[in-house]
Amino acid sequence: MKRFLVFFLCFAAAAMARMSLQVDKERVESGQPFKLMLIVPLQELPQNRGVPQLETRNGFSFQKLDSADQVMRPDFEDMFNSFFGGGSRPYKARVYSFFIRAPKKTGTLDIGQISWEIDGSVHTISGNIPISVQRAFSDDALSVTLTPNKKSIYEGEQFYVTLGFHTYEHFEGSLQATDMSTGNDFIVHRSDLSGMEFKPVEGARREMQASAKFAWLSPTKSGTLQIPAFKFKYTKRGEPKVVEEKKQMGGMSFSSRTVKQESIEAEAQTPTVSITVKPLPAQDKPENFSGMVGDYKFSADFDRENLKVGEALTLSINIKGDGTPGTVTDPKLPDFSEFRSVPPENNISKKVVGNKVITSKDIKVFLYPKKKGTFEIPAISYSWFNPSKKKYETATAGPWTIEVEKGDGAETVFQNPVAGATGPSAVQKQEIESLGSDIRFIHTAPKGENSAAPYKSVAFWILFAAAVPFYFGVTLFVKARRKRSSNAALVRKGKAGKQLRERFAQARKALESGDGKGFFAALENGLVNYLSDLTNLEFKGMTRTQMKEELAKMGVKDETIVAIDSWLEKCAFVRYAPVTASKEEQKQMLADVEKLCEGVRV
Repeated sequence: MKRFLVFFLCFAAAAMARMSLQVDKERVESGQPFKLMLIVPLQELPQNRGVPQLETRNGFSFQKLDSADQVMRPDFEDMFNSFFGGGSRPYKARVYSFFIRAPKKTGTLDIGQISWEIDGSVHTISGNIPISVQRAFSDDALSVTLTPNKKSIYEGEQFYVTLGFHTYEHFEGSLQATDMSTGNDFIVHRSDLSGMEFKPVEGARREMQASAKFAWLSPTKSGTLQIPAFKFKYTKRGEPKVVEEKKQMGGMSFSSRTVKQESIEAEAQTPTVSITVKPLPAQDKPENFSGMVGDYKFSADFDRENLKVGEALTLSINIKGDGTPGTVTDPKLPDFSEFRSVPPENNISKKVVGNKVITSKDIKVFLYPKKKGTFEIPAISYSWFNPSKKKYETATAGPWTIEVEKGDGAETVFQNPVAGATGPSAVQKQEIESLGSDIRFIHTAPKGENSAAPYKSVAFWILFAAAVPFYFGVTLFVKARRKRSSNAALVRKGKAGKQLRERFAQARKALESGDGKGFFAALENGLVNYLSDLTNLEFKGMTRTQMKEELAKMGVKDETIVAIDSWLEKCAFVRYAPVTASKEEQKQMLADVEKLCEGVRV
């Protein structure tokens, strides 16, 4: 059924009161042609008139104008009856048909205005003609964009990309990511997209859009780098198809026509993003340049400057900045040869602050002085390149003066007692005689079986022989335990299984509460952190290609590496796209990942 746009046009002449506008289609689709018809009853057609003119805007393009006299049917006339009380008889009218092509943009748009010269004066027939332009069924029902906040950066500099979705009227759902890889040239920190929310598009209520920061990236080399297209699949409503059906009833044949639209699977992808990466300037580069690019803060200090031999001295270092996500290099430390040291403690954390990922690294170095004395420890410096200022910066802490005193456990010198001295070491002769008279309990033991020497017993030698390997066994055990305790990697590996069970417990909790996003986040973090604990490598700061290379170096089987990569990809798809799996599917996924972790050997 054809649709009226305007039932009463604001026109000065009363004779023109019954003019109307009509579109020849129920659905005006983007980029497709349609007709806008100006209908004027013949009995009210002005005598002295020119040709109506259409001035388009908002991307509508005028192609041509035709005119013809037509008989208008009562169904159109009835629409006027409610306003003017006229009859329902057919009437003749002059129909001016404006052939127009709709723009690619969708929504309710103003097509422009129609003007008409009558009796030598130009009149505006309609100054605002709203047209609802909808996406063509043959077009994609989903458009996806990936937009970087910077397109020209320095090597190692951090930037972020925003992922955007726009769904159209014929989008039906079942959105699933098939490829969301950022390539091998970037170190990436991904967002969980928990804040992504679809909202209606202004002026097009049947369309929805959503966007959120998808990831923060840092290039690993200079040149023109590309982020590959992100690919998705979904279902949409297909083009209308006319289906004719014939039926026989009582010897008579009847035919009917129905319009059907079937759901079909479609694909969408983002355009490839190109990033220009500039190399760091060679001029004024510090000798101890750390390799970090961003805005950093550096501090270092000792917990004390006076201590004793045997006590510990702790050097605390903090480095924080917005460079490569999850990565901070160590500063060059002074020579601590005058001290005994143990492996330092390192703790790296990262969090999103505003539009940046801030990575913080805390280092604790434990030093034990070997002797007393005064020790001068030189200053510690840390340098980085600040891209906003386009120059290298250096922060320095120290120097320090450490005073070490003799400890309580120091060696003590013992001397022989001097003759004639008083006290227990100088007992007089008469005192010895007196003491001798009081020692009445000393007597000769009777001879018998129990008086035999212990070393003559077989049991004595058995126990003696057993004590030797026992002693060496205990010694080796203590040494191994001390070595293990001082080796952070071994300690971390030993706790890997326990930590994995705790993380999967979080996944089960999210599963029971129906938190799909939380479940896949716990599943992914559990797998990545378990691999990190086993290998003492921080896989969170690596690309998946780097992760596969490191696992291969450690002798992990190829099929295991492929399975790990596949599961990480699945978790990322569900976390970073508005789609989730059923509860039964999630249970099976958890069981499969647990089995995979049990089979990892490094």
